[in-house]
Amino acid sequence: MAFGGRVGAGHIRNEINVTPLVDVVLVLLIIFLVAMPIVMRMLNVDVPKKTDVPFELPAQTIVEISKDGAILLNGVSIEQGALAEKLTAQLEHKHEKVVFVDFDESVKYGEAVHIMDICKGVGATTVALKIGEEQQK
Repeated sequence: MAFGGRVGAGHIRNEINVTPLVDVVLVLLIIFLVAMPIVMRMLNVDVPKKTDVPFELPAQTIVEISKDGAILLNGVSIEQGALAEKLTAQLEHKHEKVVFVDFDESVKYGEAVHIMDICKGVGATTVALKIGEEQQK
């Protein structure tokens, strides 16, 4: 079948013949489809054994500001100037440097952002807002 116009003697056809390309691709596809199950049988997967030791979550770092403006680090009252130092000490040995921040509704926005900036400045990769149980209801 010739789809191009008339091609006489001495004329060169300028279309690409894709039939050999399609044949090669189909042969390669069949080879890979046949070879894949054989390759998959040779893969060994070592699954770790189940242990009876319960998994313990690492302790969370929580910074809170109460109604009266007191700053609590994991439930212990500290001064604002010591917050950066204490947070640095707690985060330096943790793999995931996440700090949860909890504010009372009466805390001013600027104070809340300042505490979050301190947390981010000491190396916390994630500063998340903690939602208490009473706020979820």
